[in-house]
Amino acid sequence: MFPFEEELEDELQEEEEYYPREYEIDFKTGKLTGRIVEGAKALAMWAFLALQVDRYTFYTYSWDYGSELKELIGHPFSDEYIKSEVTRMITECLTVNPYISGIENLEISKGDDLLHINFVLLTDYGEEEVNV
Repeated sequence: MFPFEEELEDELQEEEEYYPREYEIDFKTGKLTGRIVEGAKALAMWAFLALQVDRYTFYTYSWDYGSELKELIGHPFSDEYIKSEVTRMITECLTVNPYISGIENLEISKGDDLLHINFVLLTDYGEEEVNV
């Protein structure tokens, strides 16, 4: 009916599908490598950063971004409770991203004041291992 409606429909059809790109992080050192990665690897970088940020702490981030893992440090919780809470907290943190569907093979090891967490990130672009 209106001539601009056809142009608007054409623009919507030409919209490209999102393909994630991020700077690569070395999980062992926590530093940038200078390379850009794409797909599942980029989502793993996003997940690593999201897990490092404390939720509800910084005004820069929305309340949906970040994790609450630091609440577990310094308390004498049982290993079963920690595994249960870490699984819940990680899932809540990461499934905010619409391209992440979940995690598998969660492994947790406790140090004096550290939690070492390894898991496989399930994304729309494949699987990727994450070490936090």
